Amino acid sequence: MKEKNLIELIGKDITITTGTRKLSIKGKTENYKVYRIPLEYLFYNDQNGRIATYISKHEDEHGKLNMDDIDNYNSIIHDFIEESNKNALNKTKNNIKLFGQRVPGVVLQNGRIIDGNRRFTCLRDLHEEEGKDYYFEAVILDTEQGISSKDIKRLELNLQHGEERPVDYNPIDNLVDVYKDLVENETFTVKEYALNTNTKEKEVEKLKKKSILMVEFLEFINAKGKYYIARDLNLDGPLQEVMIILNRTSEDQQEDVKSALFTSLLTSNKGDLTRHIREIGRDIINTKNSEEFLEEYEEVVEEVYDSLQEEDVVDISTINQKIAAKKDLKEESNQLIEKKIETNRIDQARNKPVDLLERSFQALDSIDTTAVSRMGDDNKENFKELLHKIQSTVELLGEKLDV
Repeated sequence: MKEKNLIELIGKDITITTGTRKLSIKGKTENYKVYRIPLEYLFYNDQNGRIATYISKHEDEHGKLNMDDIDNYNSIIHDFIEESNKNALNKTKNNIKLFGQRVPGVVLQNGRIIDGNRRFTCLRDLHEEEGKDYYFEAVILDTEQGISSKDIKRLELNLQHGEERPVDYNPIDNLVDVYKDLVENETFTVKEYALNTNTKEKEVEKLKKKSILMVEFLEFINAKGKYYIARDLNLDGPLQEVMIILNRTSEDQQEDVKSALFTSLLTSNKGDLTRHIREIGRDIINTKNSEEFLEEYEEVVEEVYDSLQEEDVVDISTINQKIAAKKDLKEESNQLIEKKIETNRIDQARNKPVDLLERSFQALDSIDTTAVSRMGDDNKENFKELLHKIQSTVELLGEKLDV
């Protein structure tokens, strides 16, 4: 792709408008001029977090995006933007058609769109549908004026999580963005990320942990970097439950528990994977029988892991062929889990009277006898009445033991 400088085209093909847009760059908030830019001078931002999983799928199937053919590059990402949220795109397109582009975008001087990929897509659609010339209205940032790549990424985060609602994000695309910014590239610290997305640090820390779990799951199935698999499997909810379970698991058990939960995700016959993982956590992992289950389940984990690690290429079809189609393996996995859940539930129900009685005894044993002897008459009467009720209940329980 031949590099161009939009700033040099101002007053020629690019015209200034009367509008401005307030942006915060390098800690300074200013009103920036807005320009009217022909669509052919612009290209999509392939680092846009909203389409991270779509990019990963394309690169898995076709290799890296080629920017030498900018028209083809734009067409490919155009389709990703449409596919990522068709309802939002149609709504934006109708608004632009009726009222024009209300919110200016932000572009770099070389034409890369930093903010406004969806609006740009709508304008391209309208140009194609109507044959009319459309222009993208945007601030042009001069990167030669000391604006670094981190400044640009900080601005992206601020705009995406401030002016646009994060609900527009597919949660897995958001996790990919978090992973790249906080772990892979270490562009930001947790504190910086929280500040630039107007989020609490604790929430960002959770997102970071969950994003690492997503990457570990993909490595477990021999699909490193294939984020679209996590999106296609709708893993956001299940990964949240995995994270909660691991937070309550001892450090020496964490790797075994993690592998078991990843395996159960792949072999489950349940429609609601989030609930499935939650039940395993509550009724197996968080019980005294967790070690026993992990030992019994180890062969299933090894078979699932080995069958995927020996493959040269792993995608959704591979998972279906190697795991989902193996009825015996799935049946063994689900039977082990269901049997252990049922056994533990029966044990809990059986032990509940003992647990309740133990707690009652501890409460009674904690009463200060000196304080009892010093109670006033009113309190003594109330105490005697309660004591009588307790004695009656104890006698009744004793009778039930002899039945």
